[in-house]
Amino acid sequence: MRKSLFIALVLTFLFCNARLFAAPAYGTNTPDKGKISIGYQANLVFRQSLNDSNGRIRSYQHFLDLSYGALDWFAFDGKLGVGDERQSGGNRPEVNYGTGFAGGYGFRILLWNKPSDKTRVTFGFHHISVHPNDENVGGNLYETFLDDWQVDLLASKKFGKLEPFIGGMGSIFDQGYRVNHSDRERIHPKYYGGVIAGCGFDIRKDLTLKMEGHFIDEDSLSAGLYYSY
Repeated sequence: MRKSLFIALVLTFLFCNARLFAAPAYGTNTPDKGKISIGYQANLVFRQSLNDSNGRIRSYQHFLDLSYGALDWFAFDGKLGVGDERQSGGNRPEVNYGTGFAGGYGFRILLWNKPSDKTRVTFGFHHISVHPNDENVGGNLYETFLDDWQVDLLASKKFGKLEPFIGGMGSIFDQGYRVNHSDRERIHPKYYGGVIAGCGFDIRKDLTLKMEGHFIDEDSLSAGLYYSY
């Protein structure tokens, strides 16, 4: 347990350099050593409030996810896909950026696993980067990117085919933003933490449907279908 916590802290420092955000957490069912889980995930961010008078962000993202069990208690997560962005409200003009490249990576550490009562606890780190296409509005060229980071702690208990989970995360959000090739700004969030709640459902032994919601720092919903082998 102490070794797992130490490794979690070291890897978080190396990967995210103290920048965190609310990316999908995947739940607590990590692949066993040498096993792979692959699937499709939709991550729908309905509202991410920004600081000061910078309004809010909406982003819809679609990914091909892959998780690999490096050890029985340690899994790597990666994703490739596409995402968009709409900024609105505040003192900036409304801009609906076109869909562009999105991707991410992370890891999960299984801190607690008790098969007798079907409970699990995981620590995770995840990052998503979204690069929408530039948009011309009113004769001005707007460029943006989103960096979403997160560390989370989740606990779950399985009831038959259902595995509900709940937890919390610490978070920070960066929106890269510039107009007409001026110096790029980095705009931060209004809130720096939130709650995660979700559930996994085993359609069959090797096929699982997962859904999760994020609250407080953002309003979002993630859903994915995963095949394990």
